[in-house]
Amino acid sequence: MRQGYIVLATGDAKYTAMAVNLAASLRVTDPGRGVCLVCDRGQEPRGPEAALFEHVVGITGDTRFPHVMNKIRVFDLSPYDSTMFVDADCLLAKDDVDSWWRACETRPFSVTGGAKRAGEWKGVEVSELLRAQGQDYLIQMNAGVFHFTRTPEGRAFFAGLEAFYLDKMEELSVTNYKGPNSQSFELYLGLYMGRLGMDCANVANRGEDSWMVSTWRALWFDIAPERGRCTIWKGARHLWGLPFLPRQVDRLSPTFPHFVALKPRRLYDRLAAYYRHRAGLG
Repeated sequence: MRQGYIVLATGDAKYTAMAVNLAASLRVTDPGRGVCLVCDRGQEPRGPEAALFEHVVGITGDTRFPHVMNKIRVFDLSPYDSTMFVDADCLLAKDDVDSWWRACETRPFSVTGGAKRAGEWKGVEVSELLRAQGQDYLIQMNAGVFHFTRTPEGRAFFAGLEAFYLDKMEELSVTNYKGPNSQSFELYLGLYMGRLGMDCANVANRGEDSWMVSTWRALWFDIAPERGRCTIWKGARHLWGLPFLPRQVDRLSPTFPHFVALKPRRLYDRLAAYYRHRAGLG
């Protein structure tokens, strides 16, 4: 089974630059697996940066799939039998990714998350959304990293997800936290997984053993790949739901730190420079 990574960099040119940084970290930390870049046609990287990618796929825009909604299309774009999708603003910071490949390949689709039945997510009240959709739960997740296999089951999953999205896009766009006529890939994915009765047990984050953790609202970081360290401390069980009043601090060690909005920027830039240098980009 041929394994590889796929990275999406459509829209603003900054995503291609981030994808290069991610690819450098993959080349340094996991040189045995290839990387496929999906980008807007005409925005393909050139020179030494292009050499980081085994495949570059240029696509034309489809108004039905703005920006991140192109994640629905990656099944048909991947050249690999077993594919790990990674958001461009992630980096591979630990050398334990083999364990996640083994865990992922037990199912046609894998993402870290958990069932949610109530409370706010993506700007909507989950219980009301589920009632309207006739569902018991959805999967709450950060879809910055997920995995799929090129199997009939994997193909059926993405075909069903695309059909679900196209059927619900007008209905759900008005409830999305980004405002009217915008879309949240995670909201559709979470609803669709709940509709199918799926869970995330094969890739559950367990503190010191986490597949991907975002840097969003993290309290402290110790990420030093040259020393084999990647630890993020995040608040949890917040008092009155306020993010600045955590009643608990979790120590997490992700394989992929996900630098949402590239924060903290100084840390991201330092790590990107480290990987670029190690990958031969100067």
